[in-house]
Amino acid sequence: MNSNDQQSTSFLWKPLTFDILLSRYPLSDMRIWGMLAMWIIAIAGTLYATIALLPSEWMSLSNSRADVIRFFVFNPALILGLLLFFWFGFEWGFIPIFLCSFIIAFHSSMPWGWALVFAIAFVLGVAICAMAYQGFNVAYDLRSLKSIAFFISIMFIASIGSSLGSFIWSFSHQLSASETLMIWKSWWSGSFIQAILITGPLLWLFTPAVERLKSRLFSLPNRSHLSLKWVSGAVTSITGALALFIFSGKYLGKLRVQEVMTEQKTATVIDVVNALESFEIISWISIGIIVVTGYGAFKLIGGWNQQLTSEVENRTRQLHESQQKLQISLDEKKILLKEIHHRVKNNMALVSALLELQEQTSSQNGNNSTFKTARARIKSMALAHEALYQNESFSNISMKEYLQRIGNLTHRSFVKKNTAIDLKFNLEDARLEMSKSIPLGLVINEILINAHKHAFDGRSDGLIELGSTVRNDKINIYIRDNGVGLPKDPEKMKTKSLGMTLIKKFSKQLKADLSIESERDEGTTFSLAFQN
Repeated sequence: MNSNDQQSTSFLWKPLTFDILLSRYPLSDMRIWGMLAMWIIAIAGTLYATIALLPSEWMSLSNSRADVIRFFVFNPALILGLLLFFWFGFEWGFIPIFLCSFIIAFHSSMPWGWALVFAIAFVLGVAICAMAYQGFNVAYDLRSLKSIAFFISIMFIASIGSSLGSFIWSFSHQLSASETLMIWKSWWSGSFIQAILITGPLLWLFTPAVERLKSRLFSLPNRSHLSLKWVSGAVTSITGALALFIFSGKYLGKLRVQEVMTEQKTATVIDVVNALESFEIISWISIGIIVVTGYGAFKLIGGWNQQLTSEVENRTRQLHESQQKLQISLDEKKILLKEIHHRVKNNMALVSALLELQEQTSSQNGNNSTFKTARARIKSMALAHEALYQNESFSNISMKEYLQRIGNLTHRSFVKKNTAIDLKFNLEDARLEMSKSIPLGLVINEILINAHKHAFDGRSDGLIELGSTVRNDKINIYIRDNGVGLPKDPEKMKTKSLGMTLIKKFSKQLKADLSIESERDEGTTFSLAFQN
């Protein structure tokens, strides 16, 4: 963004509302009290000036049209209200204009109910400005052709809108159509001249200094986004004001024609045409306002739609960037987990190699069976880590492949020479979690070691079958051999107590139901049932 764009953006209308001040700063903050004090003093001075400048019989038509125009051009409440509106926000400018308008109405003996309506009509122009500068991203500093053209257009529409108060004044004081027309023309023309010749130059001169002072004293809010509710309210309000204006113009023209026909019983065509002059002027102005309002509504809705599109694109881009960062983080974690499992497997392989070396050096002492059993247990755990880092998922592994590798590894390690012991697999597959894979591998390893060591004593052949069934989330695993069976003598079972203890411990860790069936010379079956 270049310097011109930055400067233009800094002078967009960003109200410093009461709500923002009270929510961001404590009541004890002297900046708030100083700003409120200066605001109250300015309002009091404006009220005094309004009363002092107010003609003794304001709008009674004893004054000329020039006097009424002059009053609107040099109306201190309008000047102060518009400046406060642009620099600080709607409520800062609304209150002095409303109070001064109410005093004008009350000073002219207007009933307080009509005075309130009259004062609200006076503020309608400020409301139109607020909707315009909130809806369009146009700077108000009048330092570009776009800013000046927009300011002139909005001030014209705002002057016409606020001049609806002349009809309220007319209905309240029962003025004639010609008198109402004179007040209405004086009202909107004086307000428009005041905005162009006084308010505009003051904005051009002091806006940069005021914005710098605001930025130094306060944390300025971000420009609020348009919403469907706001756009609908703005279009409805402008449409309602425009409809009231057109209706009033029609009513005024009708009254003026009736007056001419009543006053001049032999009214000529020229008299009627002159009487219709006000209605014709109002009609053309109404057409112009309709065109401008329609274009403004179109631009407003288009800008809102563009804003929504931009927000969707920004959110989509942010989501895409977040997904990319998350994917990068996930890939890094996958690599890290893979490396961890790989190192654990390598460390276990190193321990297994050390045990194998110790087994070879200790073979003369008859301890090689103990070392071989320890190696098998370590390798069964290493297989789980190896399966995980070779797998796409780090949360689960294939039970079928895992048990086959454990079975083959144990079978090669413990099958005796000169025997024909076969290992058969009959496995159904399932995805196994890491928390269950290691205890399952260890219990299968212990059962297979037990079968190789003791199931075929005195035999040269035999069969071991490792199988599983999977039903929903229930896994049933069995290891069956056709060996000699378990001894019935408890004393003989004590020699195998460590293996049986480990089998029971690992089954409990697995939260599996363990059952053992054995018949003499018919073999043994170990069954495990657990929830995956």
